[in-house]
Amino acid sequence: MKWIFFDIGSTLVDESTVYERRLKKISDAAGVPFEIVYSKALEYYQQNKKGDLEVARFYNVSLPKWETEYEVLYPDSEQVLKRLKEKYKIGVIANQSLGTADRLAAFGILKYIDLVVASAEEGVSKPDSRIFEIALERSQCPADKTFMIGDRIDNDILPAQKLGMKTLWTRQGFGGLWKIQSDDELPNFIASDLNEAAEILEWYENSKSLLETTMNTRDLGGHLCADGKKTMNLRILRSDKQNYPSRRDINFLLKNGITTIIDVREEDVVRTSPSGFADKDGFKYMNFPIVEGGKVPESIEAVPVSYMKIAKSSSLKDIFTAMATSESGVMFNCSAGKDRTGVISAILLMLCGVSDEEIVEDYMLTKEYNKERFKMAAIHHPDVDLNIIIPRESYIKDFMRLFSEEFGGVEDYFEKIGVTEDVYKMLRRKLKE
Repeated sequence: MKWIFFDIGSTLVDESTVYERRLKKISDAAGVPFEIVYSKALEYYQQNKKGDLEVARFYNVSLPKWETEYEVLYPDSEQVLKRLKEKYKIGVIANQSLGTADRLAAFGILKYIDLVVASAEEGVSKPDSRIFEIALERSQCPADKTFMIGDRIDNDILPAQKLGMKTLWTRQGFGGLWKIQSDDELPNFIASDLNEAAEILEWYENSKSLLETTMNTRDLGGHLCADGKKTMNLRILRSDKQNYPSRRDINFLLKNGITTIIDVREEDVVRTSPSGFADKDGFKYMNFPIVEGGKVPESIEAVPVSYMKIAKSSSLKDIFTAMATSESGVMFNCSAGKDRTGVISAILLMLCGVSDEEIVEDYMLTKEYNKERFKMAAIHHPDVDLNIIIPRESYIKDFMRLFSEEFGGVEDYFEKIGVTEDVYKMLRRKLKE
């Protein structure tokens, strides 16, 4: 990453007092207790509306003037900017009145900021993508090397994502009440404050995912097999979804001959969230949907059983055959690279004679790689028990026990699902010569 762009209001600057004063003036003008007005404003914000504007309309009063003089920095703003400035260029993309740079200077933080792009000066406001394009042009930085940090899904996250910028939602102020309606609205990361945002950026920079635009792309190579050999590197990669591959990711895969992409997500998911490799020159993209495992199991106890359903999916024969017969290296993925991908990976490693302990270790890496995704899941799906979706050693151990009880051995399993001996031996040679 080269540039980090920030919104200002409710991101770097605490606007809570300004909003409270505005709502108080609305309550005075309407002759309604402040608590009632404030509560109604919250309801509007939770409906993804501008609560102060809507509540003024509801009570048929004019929206009071914004009192900039009551804005203050969040306590950690300067510290975070100073910390990030040591590693990145810092920019601002904000809807602000004239004099944005002067206000940032008065707050004492302009010295950390390399570029200010504000609506009043540019004549264009968020969520119009042109204001983001102006910032990218002036920074002379490609979108995929930037982060946009802001409190508003509609103004900050969505337009930035459409241009290929990474996004981080700081759930501060009323913008943090936004209800995510679909996966399309999900940012790359979510933080409760700027300190956490800085920690996420550090984690992202140190991420071990082989692709910079995914969280959980890993090599099935390097695992010790029972005969003393190791699985080959850069033959088969396991991954989460790859919606927006960067130039670096594409070049990395092409350079290493990994050009067959196998996507096991359901057809409706692929339709609404297509793979970035589906129409990419130089790659062969295939979708073999595994509908089993696409939904969250009902309980912790049901997870290993759901893994057995994945292993017996009718798509597995096509998936393993495509892997074996592909002339190139293969990358396969589901949504999070956790369950369906985890089951397929375990079976491939069993085929190569990798120990159960090492298979468990490979499976549990997903817990580390996907920790930010699990945090987002808690916000996006508050009704889901996170204990079910976060990997546990018992899930994969119990799956392998059930697998052994039903099929005996991995070769018997392949024959049971219709994969011939020639094909599964070809698959083994691909991963372990």
